[in-house]
Order: sequence, then C-alpha cells, then structure tokens
Amino acid sequence: MAKNHSHNTENHIIIGIGASAGGLQALKDFFDNVPHHSPYTYIVVQHLSPDHKSLMAELLSKNTKIPIIEILDDSEIKMNCIYLIPPTKNLIIENQHLRLLDKPKGMQLNLPINLFFESLAEYSGQNCAGIILSGTGSDGSRGIKAIKEKGGVVMVQTPEQAKFDGMPKSAINTGCADFIVPVEQMSDELVTFFETANNIEFDTELVNYEEHILNEILQVLKQNTALDFGLYKRPTLLRRIAKRMRVVKTNSLEEYLTYIKIETDEIQVLYNEFLIGVTKFYRDYKAWETLENKVIPDLVRSKEDGDILKIWEVGCSTGEEAYSLAISFKEEIEAQQKDIKLKIFATDISQNHLDIAANGSYEEGVAGDISVELLEKYFKKDELNNYKVKDSIRKSVIFSNHNIVQDPPFKNMDMVVCRNLLIYLQNSVQNKVIQVLHYALSLKGILFLGSSESLGVHEKYFNGIDRKWKIFENKQVSKRLRSEILKSTANRLELKSYKKASKDLTPVPNSVSENLKIDISDAVIEHFGATSIFVDDELNVMEAMGAFRKYAAFPESGFSTNLLQMVPEELKGAITTAVRRAVRSKSVVFYKDALVNKEKVSKTVDLLVKPLQQTVNESKYNFIITLIEKEIKEDGKTIFQKATTNKTSQERIKDLEEELGETQMDLKRALEEAETSNEELQAANEELLASNEELQSTNEELQSVNEELHTVNAEYIQKMEDLAQLNADMDNLLDSTRIGTVFLDKDLRIRKFTPAVKEHFKLMKQDIGRSIDNFIANFGIGKKANLLDNSKKVMRTSQVFEKNIRSKSGRYFIQRISPFVSSEGKVDGVVITFIDITKVHKSQEELRKSEEKFKAFYEDDPVMHVSINSSTGTILECNKLLVETLGFADKKDLIGRSVFDFYTRESKLKAVEIQNSIRDFSSIKNEEMIMIAKDGREIPIMLNSDVSLDEQGNPTIVRSALVDISELKVAQTALQQQKDDLERINKDLEQFVSICSHDLQEPLSTIRFSSDFISKKFSDELNEKGKEYLGYIHEASGRMADQIKALLEHSRIGQDLKKTKVNIAELVEIVKYDLSRRIKECDAQIHVGKMPNLKVYQTELRLLFQNLIGNAIKYNRKGVKPEIRISAFQEGSYWTFAITDNGIGIKEEDLDSIFKIFGRVPTEEKYEGTGVGLAHCDKIVKLHDGKIWVESQYGVGSTFYFKIKV
Repeated sequence: MAKNHSHNTENHIIIGIGASAGGLQALKDFFDNVPHHSPYTYIVVQHLSPDHKSLMAELLSKNTKIPIIEILDDSEIKMNCIYLIPPTKNLIIENQHLRLLDKPKGMQLNLPINLFFESLAEYSGQNCAGIILSGTGSDGSRGIKAIKEKGGVVMVQTPEQAKFDGMPKSAINTGCADFIVPVEQMSDELVTFFETANNIEFDTELVNYEEHILNEILQVLKQNTALDFGLYKRPTLLRRIAKRMRVVKTNSLEEYLTYIKIETDEIQVLYNEFLIGVTKFYRDYKAWETLENKVIPDLVRSKEDGDILKIWEVGCSTGEEAYSLAISFKEEIEAQQKDIKLKIFATDISQNHLDIAANGSYEEGVAGDISVELLEKYFKKDELNNYKVKDSIRKSVIFSNHNIVQDPPFKNMDMVVCRNLLIYLQNSVQNKVIQVLHYALSLKGILFLGSSESLGVHEKYFNGIDRKWKIFENKQVSKRLRSEILKSTANRLELKSYKKASKDLTPVPNSVSENLKIDISDAVIEHFGATSIFVDDELNVMEAMGAFRKYAAFPESGFSTNLLQMVPEELKGAITTAVRRAVRSKSVVFYKDALVNKEKVSKTVDLLVKPLQQTVNESKYNFIITLIEKEIKEDGKTIFQKATTNKTSQERIKDLEEELGETQMDLKRALEEAETSNEELQAANEELLASNEELQSTNEELQSVNEELHTVNAEYIQKMEDLAQLNADMDNLLDSTRIGTVFLDKDLRIRKFTPAVKEHFKLMKQDIGRSIDNFIANFGIGKKANLLDNSKKVMRTSQVFEKNIRSKSGRYFIQRISPFVSSEGKVDGVVITFIDITKVHKSQEELRKSEEKFKAFYEDDPVMHVSINSSTGTILECNKLLVETLGFADKKDLIGRSVFDFYTRESKLKAVEIQNSIRDFSSIKNEEMIMIAKDGREIPIMLNSDVSLDEQGNPTIVRSALVDISELKVAQTALQQQKDDLERINKDLEQFVSICSHDLQEPLSTIRFSSDFISKKFSDELNEKGKEYLGYIHEASGRMADQIKALLEHSRIGQDLKKTKVNIAELVEIVKYDLSRRIKECDAQIHVGKMPNLKVYQTELRLLFQNLIGNAIKYNRKGVKPEIRISAFQEGSYWTFAITDNGIGIKEEDLDSIFKIFGRVPTEEKYEGTGVGLAHCDKIVKLHDGKIWVESQYGVGSTFYFKIKV
C-alpha cells in the first residue's frame, strides 16, 4: 500500500467524481484502471438514499487496492485515498478539511455534486478535476462550470456508455467538458494531463514567449469568430491556451497554432474557453440586497409617471443578471405604484450567449436562486420542464451585440452594470472602459462593478454608496469621451523587447520624400554644429547624429553605451536635470548655458530634451537630446533653465527635491491604486474561482429511491441477505401477526416461540430446548395427555388438528396443531398456534343477541309478517299476529300451506299477478287485498312486499307486511257517507239561496215599485214625515236587493271553473275601463307595474281586481285625489300582487273582520256597499290555493296583498 501524505504540497491533485443511477458499474470500471499507488485523491459523491446503508466501500474494494474511507466530519485530505460521501450528508471542503453538511429537509432539491464541485474548485483551483458519470437529472452541470472557470479539467463519460445519460448529456451541453471519453480511458487522460502540466509554462513577467505566434493565434480566432482578444490580459490568454495545449497534447505555441489551423473545431473550443461566462440569478446575494435596499428604491422614486428608467448592463452573458435587474426594478415600481417604463440594454460580444439570453429559458436549477414567489410571478414552465421568463419581464430587456472597447456607448443611463469584465482587460484598456462607462451615465447615475474591480484614477468622479460591493454614484457628467477611439487590434499592444525595438528605429529611406527629410535634417545639424542623440529611458544611446564626438567619448576602460558615462562631468548634471524635467512636464525642455571645459577651453552648451512615449509601455519614455553651441529661439512651449558654474549644483539640488516630492506623490498614488495593481492577480484568480451556484435538477429528489435501487443492485443486496437476515424477517413476521406460536421438535421440545404465546405458556428464552410437557400445567389443561397426544397424532398422520379453547384470562382462541415439514419433506415436529378469536366470538354473541331482538320484534310487531317462496307461493315463516288474525292456534297450521288458500277469488287473481310482476319490480307497495279467515270472515289488508335475490339475481323469498285495514275501511265508508251528505246539503243550500233570491227579490221589487209609485203619485198629499218614511222604504229595499244579488254571486263563485292563460296587464286594463266613470269622477291615478302571464280563473280574477281597485277608489279621503299602485313579484311557485292606495285606511282592530261576509267596517262617512266584496276576494284567492291580507295605517292608506299559486 502506498504511503499517504497530508495535503501540504502545491500540486496536490484532487479528483471529484459525481455519479447517480447506474454509477456503480462506471465507478468499478474507472477504478479498475487507476494505478494502485496514485498521487491523487479521489472523492466520490453519489446520490444515495438516506434510508439505506451504503455498501459502496465493500463493493469498490474488489476493484482497487487504494484505501477506501467513508468520510467523517472534519476529515483530513490525504493522497492516494478514495473518499466516499455518507448517504445522509452533503460535502464541502473547508480549511483544508472535508466538512459534512446535513441534507435539506422536505421536498427541496438537493444537488450534492454541484455543492462539492464548487467547493473543490474554490479550494484546489487548477489542481483539480471534475468527472461526471452515469445518472439522471443535471446535478454537476453547474459545478463543472466552477471547475472550468478555476482552470481545472472536466471529464464526462460518453453518453452511449452511460447506463443513464441524463447527467452526462447535461454536462456536455454546458460546453465545459474537456474530455468526453469512456470511463476506462479517464485515468490515463488524467495522468497525461497533469504530468504534462509542467512542460507548458509561460513566464509572462520576463516576456520570453513567442509573441508573434500568440498574435497569429489571436488573429486566427478573430478571422473565425469576428472577435479580437488582443485587449485581454496576456496571462489570462496564455493560461487558457496552455490548458488547451495540455488537452490536445501539444508542447509549444507553434505546435498549437498548427493544430488549430488543421483542426478547425478547436477554434470554437478555444473561443469558448476565453469566454467562460459564470453568472446566475442574483449572483452575490449580499450585493443585490444592498442594491434593492439602498439604490433601486431611490432610482424609482426619482422618476415621475410616464418616465423611462434606462439601464445598461455590459457583458450580460446568458442574461440571468439582466433579468434579475428587471425583476428587482419591476417589484419596486409595483411597490411604489409608479407608471414607469423600464428599459434594460443588455450587451455582450458573444452571440451564442445573447441567443440563450433572448430565449429566456433556464434549467429547473434556477429555482434555487430565486424565491418561490418571484418564480411563480415571473416564470412559467415550458414543454422541456424548464423555467421560461414571462413576456412582462422579457419585453423590458433588449439584448444586443456590442463591444465596449470598440462600439459607441449608450448615453444618459440611470444605471450601468459592468461586473467581472474589467479584470480580464489590460490596465490601460480598463481605464478607457471606465471612461466609456462614466460617459454613459447621467448625473447621479449608478455604476455597479464586480467585487474585485475598482475605479482607479477615476474614483474622483464618483461617490461611494457601498465600496465593498462596488456600487458608486456619478457626481459629474462627462460631456465628451476623454479616451481615444479604441481599436480592437492586437498589433497596437505588441509586446516587444526594447533592444528589438531599437533596431527598427534607423530610418529606412523608402521614398524620395523620406530621403529629402533626412538630407534637410543633416544639413541643419551640420550648420549649427549640433549633436542629436536618441536614448532610451535609462539613457542608453540608441542612435546619434551630428558632431557627437564634440561632447561624448567612450570610457577609458570597459565599454558602455550609457550617455552619462560618455559626456563630461559638467554635462551630467545638466542632462540628468533636463531629462527628469522633461519626464515630469511631458514636454520639450531647453536647458541653457551649460558650461563645459573641453581641452582647457570653456564652452557654453544649450541642451534640448524632447521626451518620446514608448509604444509598448506608455509609462516609460525615450528621449532625443540635442546639444548646440548657439542660442535657440525660445517659444511658449519650451521651458528654459540658465546654468552657471555656481548655479549647476543648486539646480541639481532643487531638481532632486522636486523629484523627491514627485516620488512621494507617486508613492501615494501607488498606495491608492494598490487595488488596481492587484487586478492582475485578481484576474488570474478569477479563472480559478467559481461562483457558488446551485443548479437544481428537474426531478433529482423524486428519483433518489430509483437511483438507489440502481446503485445498490440485486447482486450485492442478495449477498447481504444471509441466514441472520432471514431469521430476523421470520421473527418480525411472526411478531407482527400477534399469533402465539410454539415450534416443537419431534421429541416435543421447544425450538422457537413468539412473544404472543406468553398468554398460554410462561416461556422465556432460556426455555428453548425444554419439553412442552413442563408447561402444560400453566396452561390450565385438565388432562396433560390432551396436548401431548394430539401433537403425537399430528406427527403420525400429518393431519392438522384444531379446537376452540378459552384461556384463564377469559379470551377465546383456536388451538391449531400443524405438522412441521422439513426441506426433505419429512415431519420433524409440530407447530402449535393460538389464534385469538375473542373479537369473533364477541361478534357472534352480539349477532345472536341481535337475532333474538329481531325475532322478538318480528313476533310482537302489530303488523302481520309472512315469508313466501317466490316460485310456489308456499308460506315459509310468519308471526303470531297473522296466525291469530286468520283464526289459527299455531304457526304449524300455516307454514307449508299456499298463501293463495287464504285469499278471496278476486284477490287470488291479483296475488298471481303480483307474484309474476314482483320479479321485475322487486317490490310491491300498498296493494289492497282481502284474506279469508278460518271461520270464513273476510279481512281487508294492505300488502307491502320485497323480494330477496340469489347470487344470480333470481328471486327466492318474498317477504310481506300485511296491515289489517278493517277499521280503516269502516272509517272510509263513514267519511264517504259524510261527503255525500255534504254534497247533498250544498246542493240544497244553493237551491235555497236561488229560491230565496228569487222569492225575496219579487216582493222587494214590489215594495220598491210601490214606494216609488206612492212617492210620485201622492207626493202632494204626503207630509214630510210620510215622504221621509217612503224614502227609507225605497233605500232599504234597494240595499236588500243588492245584498241578495251579492249573496247569490258569492254562492256561485267557483262553479264550472276552467283555468286559462291570462295576460294580467290586459285584465287590469279591462277593469280600469269598467271603472272609468268612477275614475274620471274622482280624478284617480292608477299606476300599474310589470304584470305576468298566468294560468288562472279569468272571470274570478277579474272580479278580484275589480273589488280591490273599486274599494281603493271608493274609500278615498276628502280633498285628496286617489292614487293607486298595482305591482307583482314572484316568490317560488307563487305570484304576489299588491294594490296600494292613499285612502282613509283601516283601524287595526277592524283588520280581522273585513274578509268576512257582510263584515263592513264602520266609517265616519257613509259609503255605499253590501259588505260582501272582500269576502268574494277571499274566496277567489282560495280558489287559486293562495291567501289574501291587508296592511293599513288609519288616515294614510292601505295595501292589499294576495298571492296565488301558478
């Protein structure tokens, strides 16, 4: 076994392996090909059911000799070990140790592979590998993105080989897979990849790589993808190219350049490698919390209804952050109840990412990044079970292809978001991009950067809202771009050594114009006796023109090209001072009258120093130093310094003081820009970092049981199902049945027993092996031999013996003795079981008592009962009442006889019909029959019968209940006689009323005629008293005639009636027409509401309305015009009518008598009438199955209601 080493080396490689359903076989095949002494650590994370003990360690031990360890919390990570995750835990790496976490509770998705891979990437960076094997769902897909971003390698099992290809396919779709190979090849690929890592290294600090080859690689990318990566930091590009070189097994940039020219697919892979986009919804939750609490509310509050809120997100990748912004702003706009239009301009240089973002469809794992409420509100499930952004959010975001360093920026943005883009760009490009972002912002606009990014020298234009999360507020509007127009070309930023650059400085005359310029320059220098020297930033001479020897010479010993070592001592200070001033002022410096002693001759020399900014490193300068002996015309742009012999030292001191001050300022700036200086390291780390994202699979949690069944297959579970397990299962089975069981061998010694047998035998575990004979006394059996003899008999005959027994506790059991048959088919003892039937016994007793109660009810019921054979009509059973009613002494006299023997001839025929029809209708209700008693009496009965059917649905027994209706018949006869008498009396009454009406009307007519004749004939002869008396006689006889007529009409109401369909509105109009004279005389107003069409007695209903409306007109108040309102409404099956007036009203004590015949109410004024009208109304309403009532307020008016059934 290899010696284990703690994790104490830089290159400790950790291999994370994620598997699910079907992963066991893949793991076995993988470790079959891993060397027994491996320098790597393998950590296996598999979906396991928390309810099942994992056998993974035991199973894998057959395929490898590497130690296999089930992880304990806070375990140290060792080389040459295989670590297995426990079934009930999740795993992360923290402080160089393995930490176990509890799985989430409930139905929340658990993605342990993602969780561990993200932790692994954070910990090991490029010294890790993520492997995805067989499984369902998509667990691991987000984790490998983190590993990829950190520089680690990703391997995926070929989907064709995987037993379940869900996880491999999902991983491949992310575009992060470096190798898609069968598991048998993975170990070799890992060894090759990590062992060749040291062979491909680029010392970017010394710039010793082949720059022109790198540029050519970038040019190939630009030609095929239309994107220029020349502005990206060289370390970033080189590290990612180096990784691809290790994957495709090339040893140099030149080989890799040749490879991508041949294998054109590699161009797209490298392109994706450069553009790894790590993003998710609400990435850096604390930053978003700050944004939602401190920034977004104020931005929304600053807008008025109808305004547009504009946001620019730079580098939007696949759109998660853009949609997060849209959701947060939409929520705040809704909370503030503003009518604001939201526009988010999301830009990126990757069209693939933009297409994904525009589609707005994301895997189900995003549910872990967004709250349930927001998920339901702004997303919907599509046909692939992904979450798709709803149109309300999608319409707020505009996705566009835009290059921040090349294309024109947006303007007047309320907010600009540019997170984790600047860290990939060179410092000079970063500054220019920040200028562009500043230009895009409106006053008080918000700038939101990544947590590892800073503003650098541009911080003066912003106020810090939250410096930790890099949220700033613009305090100065940029009216123009302060940066030059950037061109995306790598040639601008070529990294060349200075020596190589110097070779290119000698002008090459390639045209007449160039030659002319050179000739003129030489002539001018020669005329003035001047010397021009080209030096680099360290004052090394690169080129010289003119009388150089006048002022400079090589040192006497050694060799140097440094100008300060060539010139006289008097010029050294002047040159040094002038150069430093030229650097600080970034302009031409003219240093005048420097005194030089050459060959004992003093000369005055003027120095002209012109700084030239280097192309490669803009912070360094080359210089052109011109020495002349003549005065040079001064201008405003040139700084002059006069030098004398005494003054040179003072100037030098002053210059050094100024330089010291500038150095201090530079140091201060260097400290302030420390964060910017660290961005190189942050960029390098960014490739090794992965966001702690959580990708939730569609149904991973629901399939855990299924995955476990595949993980722990039947072959290995069967191995664990040994005799001990079988014995435990048997014990559990016997215990669960709660049946007392004793196993006896052929000598009747106890072999095994269940706890429930203690009801019968006081057995303990120590009693196993003892004879059952020792415990029979405890059971309370009178004769010992019974149980023993029965057991021996069962062993002899192999027949089961059963009997019911009662224990001492009063419970009832079935004692069953069965033969115990061995696997050879021999009887090797007996099994005695005691089945508790106490509940059954109790139920039987209750049933017996119930039957007795029913029988008592059956016999004592005051209704006759009889059960008859449905086919033959034979009496099968009957009660005592039937026997007594028919005049017999005992049931035996009836049972067995035909029921037809006890019916009259007519009832027999009816009974035969009933017997035939009951088969079809299954019951008979309320049939009148006549039975014949023993003494010949006829007994009328009411018959009700039900039939019982057999399993085939055929009738078997007819059970009948017979009620003696003799007394009912007598009462019915009496009632019929009473009815006949009432009808005869009613006819007599009608005839009497008719006769009375005729006989009374005749003399009344004579009286009226006589009184009227006398009044007219002898009026002159009568005194006043006589005329008054005659008037009384005439009026009284008239009233009598009206009452007789009304009485006659009342008696005729309801005769010869037939209902017809009547339009009530038309009927009321007819009544109004009949009463038109009275209406006109009183100037009455009648308002009729909406009336129905009903089927009624038309004449009677017309009389009803006529009486009620007539009374309303008649009983009016003096000086008040009658106003009558008629309305109707439906209540269920009734229509209710209301007739309201403003008449004299009715006193409360008179309300009960008004509907009685001749029930007139006394009034102050005298009104004509017979007192029969409302009695008519009451009778008419009752004809319609209704009722009539009145509500009245005396002196105000009345409302008569009547309701009739329709």
